[in-house]
Amino acid sequence: MAVAALTPAGKGQGHRRAGLARRIPARLLRTFAVLSVVLLAVAVAAVVQEWRAEWRQWQSRFAEGETAVHGGDGDTEQGIQQIWLPDLDRVDRCTSCHLGIASPEMKDAPQPFRGHSGPWLDSHRPDRFGCTACHGGQGEATTYRDAAHQPLPFWSEPMASRELMEARCGTCHQERNPPSTYWLARGRALMTDRNCVACHEIPGRDSEEVRAPRLDGLALKVSPAWLRGWLADPRGYLERSRMGDFRLRPEEIEALAAFLLQPHGVVEADEVDWTGADPERGGEIFRASRCVTCHSVNGRGGTLAPELAHVGAKVGRDWLYSWIRDPHRLQPDTLMPRFRFDDDQVRDLAAYIAEDLAEPKGLDANQADPDPDLAAEGRRIFERRGCYSCHELEGFPVRARIGPKLAGEGDRIVDPAPLVARGIEPTRPNWLFTKVSGPERVLETARMPTFGFAEDEAAAVSVALLSLRAQDVPPGRITRDPDRPPYEPQGEFGALVRRYRCLSCHQIAGTGGTLSTVVLDRIGSQLRRDYIEQFIQNPIAVRVGLAERMPHLNITAEEAALLAGYLSTVMVDDAVEAEVPRDAAAVARGKELFDRHGCQACHIVGDSGGFVGPDLNGSGQRLQPGWTVAWLLDPERWKPGTLQPDHGLTREEAEALTAYTLSLPARKAQVLP
Repeated sequence: MAVAALTPAGKGQGHRRAGLARRIPARLLRTFAVLSVVLLAVAVAAVVQEWRAEWRQWQSRFAEGETAVHGGDGDTEQGIQQIWLPDLDRVDRCTSCHLGIASPEMKDAPQPFRGHSGPWLDSHRPDRFGCTACHGGQGEATTYRDAAHQPLPFWSEPMASRELMEARCGTCHQERNPPSTYWLARGRALMTDRNCVACHEIPGRDSEEVRAPRLDGLALKVSPAWLRGWLADPRGYLERSRMGDFRLRPEEIEALAAFLLQPHGVVEADEVDWTGADPERGGEIFRASRCVTCHSVNGRGGTLAPELAHVGAKVGRDWLYSWIRDPHRLQPDTLMPRFRFDDDQVRDLAAYIAEDLAEPKGLDANQADPDPDLAAEGRRIFERRGCYSCHELEGFPVRARIGPKLAGEGDRIVDPAPLVARGIEPTRPNWLFTKVSGPERVLETARMPTFGFAEDEAAAVSVALLSLRAQDVPPGRITRDPDRPPYEPQGEFGALVRRYRCLSCHQIAGTGGTLSTVVLDRIGSQLRRDYIEQFIQNPIAVRVGLAERMPHLNITAEEAALLAGYLSTVMVDDAVEAEVPRDAAAVARGKELFDRHGCQACHIVGDSGGFVGPDLNGSGQRLQPGWTVAWLLDPERWKPGTLQPDHGLTREEAEALTAYTLSLPARKAQVLP
């Protein structure tokens, strides 16, 4: 009965369906059929495309290669490989294709299977740093094109070229001299040298780094002809000029000269009687004092201070006398030491410089004083150009930056028009390179001076600027130079350090210059006290192949004793202090090691040997034994980049070699016939 009851109802529903089918137009049914076929085709195509995806093909080829080389069934890890870095907001799938990137044995394999070059992955593990943080590109992509191996119109971070890779290193490595970099470290050094921080706020850089002379009393120092020539073309007078060319018009130069040669500040020249001046004796003082340690003459000498070949045409001898007598009075922040010359020596030295080093280079033809009525306009130019950002001058703010902040410079949106007009591809690196090479090439009215960078210098500065990213980097990923206050020497020792400007060349606790490679932090553990005292009074080179460099400052015996006493008792490192056996057996064992390692190829012993390293005769009168052992065990630790090889000595071997080295007698002076 149940079946009979249901039969009429089921039959009625069938009639309704048939009626509905008759009411649907045939055209619509055909459309549905076509769409169904299309949908099926799309689904099949998607499956095929996914099956033939680039990353799958590379994984198959990699598996085949593994099987051919190592045997087995080629069962390598399959599927999308992904690295997620939440703190960097990055997802990288690069290792889906770059399957051998972490395998040193794949260093010679073809791409994309090649292992990463160098030891970078030892300190930058892919699971911690990913790939795109260093290399750029679009990490979520799984095809060569979409990963931005080449520039993409919709992606701002294409894969960094080898030349620009270091810019990405600088995002995390914010030290002044980032490890294992060339372009980045050089670019940051150039930015420091050119006083970029004077006009621009730069993360991690302080305006106290700015080095430029005060302009008070300029009228007592320079001639109007020199000043005109300098303002027109600084590099025309000094090729290594740190000051850029502001591209001033002749009328601007005249007005600015009129303003600068007005009396500013309270600066007076010392009185001197020139009737007894002896320039020839002054030349002897110039050479004996080793002025070329810091200054160059005709391109030969140091680069810490200005070239002197033409200085006599720039400054008057009255000013030279006052300067040499007490440079700290005229320029309190100068790096130049105050030599202990008597007044006659100062007079003779100033006469020599004024007469013998006076080649008229960079002088303007106009020798006349500028019109004082132009001084008001000159002041406006001085303010508009921001000259006070580098130079202190009475009545102006100190280090008042007039340029934009450079934080985020590596991500700035650039105007492509100036580059397009010059036929240059309008990329951010090209824009920065063009701006650094010549600001007027990007904007004709730019206030930024032209520094005359060579192409490689402009490239290095561009890399440094590209490292200044807008996105905040997690603090845990940033490395910086140690944050410690500048070292300030105290007491009588400090007074002498400031007088003789020891920190212009040497460093203590990270403060000071780099002209000398001898850091003074542990000098008392390196050298004997009596040797330090003798060296301060009469600095002589211990390397035959190097010129004597430390200036002869005429330091008194009492001052030398005070300096040596402080350095020997305070500037020490207990970790290297040690007693070293120096008996006959130890000396004999050391002699054997000395000969075996060929040490005499670089060092002089007796009357023969090489000129690469220091003369070892009389080393026991100079070196401390504990330091010598520490040096031999790990020379790279104490002086990065040293030519001294690490022979892998045991401590006993290093002590024996020290015993022999310190036993060598000093050479006796030979009397020439």
